[in-house]
Amino acid sequence: MDQESIFALDIGTRKIVGVVMQKKTDGYEILGSAMLEHTTRAMVDGQIHDVEAVASTIEKIKHILEERLQLELKQAAVAAAGRSLLTAVGKAARRISIMSEINQAEVSALEIEAVHFAQNHLTRAEESNNYFCVGYSVVKYLLEGQHMASLVGQRGEEIGVEIIATFLPRVVVDSLFSALNRAGLEASNLTLEPIAALSVAIPPEMRMLNLVLVDVGAGTSDLAIVNNGSITAYAMVPCAGDEITECIASEYLLDFYTAESLKRQLSGGEELKSADILGNMLTIPVMEIIEKINPVLKDITDSIANQVLELNMKKPDAVVCVGGGSLTPGFTEELAEKLSIASRRVGLRTPAQFRQIEVGDEYLLGPQGVTPLGIAYHALSHPPAPLVKVRVNDRELALWNAGEFTVATALLSSGLNLGNIYGKPGLGKTVEINGAVKTIKGEIGQPPVIKVNGQDASLDALIRDGDQIEFHRGRSGRDAKLLVSDLLEDLSTQVMVNGQEVQVTARVTVNGQPAAGEEEIPDRAVVQFQPAGRLENILQQCGIPEHRLAESIYYCYLNEEKKELKWKPLEVKVNGQEAQMNQDLPRGAEIIYTMKHEIPMIKDFIGESGSYDIRVTVNKEVITIRKEGAAILMDGQPVTLEDRIKQGATLSMVKSRNGAILSDIFQVVNIKPSLQQQRLLIRVDGRDAGYTTPIFENSEIEITWEQ
Repeated sequence: MDQESIFALDIGTRKIVGVVMQKKTDGYEILGSAMLEHTTRAMVDGQIHDVEAVASTIEKIKHILEERLQLELKQAAVAAAGRSLLTAVGKAARRISIMSEINQAEVSALEIEAVHFAQNHLTRAEESNNYFCVGYSVVKYLLEGQHMASLVGQRGEEIGVEIIATFLPRVVVDSLFSALNRAGLEASNLTLEPIAALSVAIPPEMRMLNLVLVDVGAGTSDLAIVNNGSITAYAMVPCAGDEITECIASEYLLDFYTAESLKRQLSGGEELKSADILGNMLTIPVMEIIEKINPVLKDITDSIANQVLELNMKKPDAVVCVGGGSLTPGFTEELAEKLSIASRRVGLRTPAQFRQIEVGDEYLLGPQGVTPLGIAYHALSHPPAPLVKVRVNDRELALWNAGEFTVATALLSSGLNLGNIYGKPGLGKTVEINGAVKTIKGEIGQPPVIKVNGQDASLDALIRDGDQIEFHRGRSGRDAKLLVSDLLEDLSTQVMVNGQEVQVTARVTVNGQPAAGEEEIPDRAVVQFQPAGRLENILQQCGIPEHRLAESIYYCYLNEEKKELKWKPLEVKVNGQEAQMNQDLPRGAEIIYTMKHEIPMIKDFIGESGSYDIRVTVNKEVITIRKEGAAILMDGQPVTLEDRIKQGATLSMVKSRNGAILSDIFQVVNIKPSLQQQRLLIRVDGRDAGYTTPIFENSEIEITWEQ
């Protein structure tokens, strides 16, 4: 085929139409066309569900036209339905030489630059790169800041353009390309169905009005809005002719294709005949069917009207309807009512009204012929930038040819998010070891592997048509790992304790629980450990309680003077020398320890003093008491040198000049009061006495309780 001819395919939900169109000096001529319906529901809502089935139908149409026209078809212009459609505005400007006229190549490059701007904006907004630009329309051209209808042939220093670009999920586009490839075709041009239909249904001279194009297909209803000479919005409503077909099938117990046939005959007579799935012959009045489908028709037109009013923000001047679904009886009237405009302002547009295109085949004459003709016309009248095709990890990828491409461009267009291609560092650990916080870092992440045609490359490496790109994300580093054995060099040792050989092991607790050598320490753990040779650890494993290993400070007030005493309940020597509990001992060290009482005695504070025996009679019983150098009171109560000290107690010493005093007898005598006894009565040698009353050899003492 020459450059003035194009093979276009309208791959619809219900049928596929192929058109070969040629550009002539006075217009466009259809050299040949073919139409085949899907034999199965290979497409749903404009998206290919069975690639093999769709490819088979495309291949049949290709062969029909090749035989009829005696030429080989290698490429096809196609359009995608607007399911999951996204739009974005793109702008671009550049300075040029004023010495030469602006040519079409410069304008095309400017437009594609604006498309990339729109795609980048969409990527940031959607946080996804998995969308493909399927077409764009120019909103306005700028020359030195002034609006222009066209830039070609103009002169100036600065040109600009604003476009509205449309994007579809790459899965939709990939399935379309896959079907073409299986049929032996390449995509020469890709656009959006409403863009293609708009190019012929609403030509530029009509776009000063605020018009809405509604392309009602089988699976989707696509919208395009124009105003003041520019295209202002595209959109899609996910309901169309199939909903009406399914309603008829449900009401009359018909299979889908029989219901579809009845739907197409609604404007052809008063009664329709058919057989339901049980073989019953039905004769159904057309008006009855129209009445049954009316609620569904109202829902479809309501959805379309709501989308139009949301995008246009006011009632449009008129609505142009194309597509086979717009032939449904009552469709235009319902849509006019929902938009609150006169019914004469909502009408059908057919190829018979196209002055530049000669149409002969009957199935192209109605509104259903607008889209296939629009695809061909748009491809011939708006020569696209050729698609650059590369392979990313054995997946074919088509890119808009805007000049130089880099590996990063291809990876972004393939749907990869380049924000996390470098391997993440492994997670670190923070643990508290014997009271000190320690951080263990994870392994450093690895960079990505990028190859172009088998050679190492970087993200900014330039690529060309046909290049093979291999990409693998960087490997993340391993998380930090800390074992109990990592804390200690020796897990056991051997020493001599009080003449016996002892084998001891290191002691480790993790979060208060004993831990073995190969156990992994978790993040934020609290670890306490003692090396095997730590003196404190050795003594504990010999059975000495932990509280006996710690030094304590005791204090008391002796005759109003504060006294402090550092007390060790255990005396320990290592190799004959005094040792500290936190001391690490070598293998074979000799340890000698002696146990002392846990709490110091009073004599540990005030020292020993001389004593002698005195015999006295207490309540007619002879007792012997030992006379110390002084009498001792602790918190006002008599005590001996062997009594345990109380922390913070008040000690007082009453020296005896002539002998013992009364309180000395309490070393031997224990007075047990009863609940009824209130006050102790003491008499020495017949006289009232107190604790400090002197007593002598053979003194007679009476002790009673006042009742």
